[in-house]
Amino acid sequence: MRTNKLLSDIKDYVESFFRVNHKPYLLYHNLDHTLQVVQHAEEIAGHYLLDADSFFSVMAAAWFHDTGHLTGEPEGHEERSVQIMKEFLATKGIEEKIITEISICIRGTKMPAVATTLVEQIICDADTYHLGTKDFMHLDKLVWQEMELRRNRPIHNKVQRSLLFLERHQFFTSYCRQLLSGGKERNISTLKSSL
Repeated sequence: MRTNKLLSDIKDYVESFFRVNHKPYLLYHNLDHTLQVVQHAEEIAGHYLLDADSFFSVMAAAWFHDTGHLTGEPEGHEERSVQIMKEFLATKGIEEKIITEISICIRGTKMPAVATTLVEQIICDADTYHLGTKDFMHLDKLVWQEMELRRNRPIHNKVQRSLLFLERHQFFTSYCRQLLSGGKERNISTLKSSL
């Protein structure tokens, strides 16, 4: 499989897809978030020395995982992302086995995330990596602002809801648990202190 060329084509396609279908209310689920997820997926996958097919699956899933936000409501965006990915890769002669693996990875990011295989665990951890970083407070505000814009009404108890989300969340890979659990605990403490 011509992995590097394919990933370059995917990058160009997804970046263009975000530009063409730009939604000003996507303050969080935008190209910046996708680029972060791609970066983190590559970092985690690099730690686990994935074989070429698995690496491709993880990276393709990272690029496509939120494209469905550009074509409809938040609910069901994972399924739309899978369709967008399949339509693009159908033209590239990718094995069905790999398309299925990418689909499972994208569907696995649906909250609450479910991940059984290592590739699913990597994409889920890449998607929620920020929960264990200093960027969390800023990005969490963007999540809520985006949701308020999409629903056209204020959302109450944001801090309590973010706190509950963080307390229920788990990193799947040992790499992210070791790297990010301390940061996540600090973010939990910060949220508790602002209640």
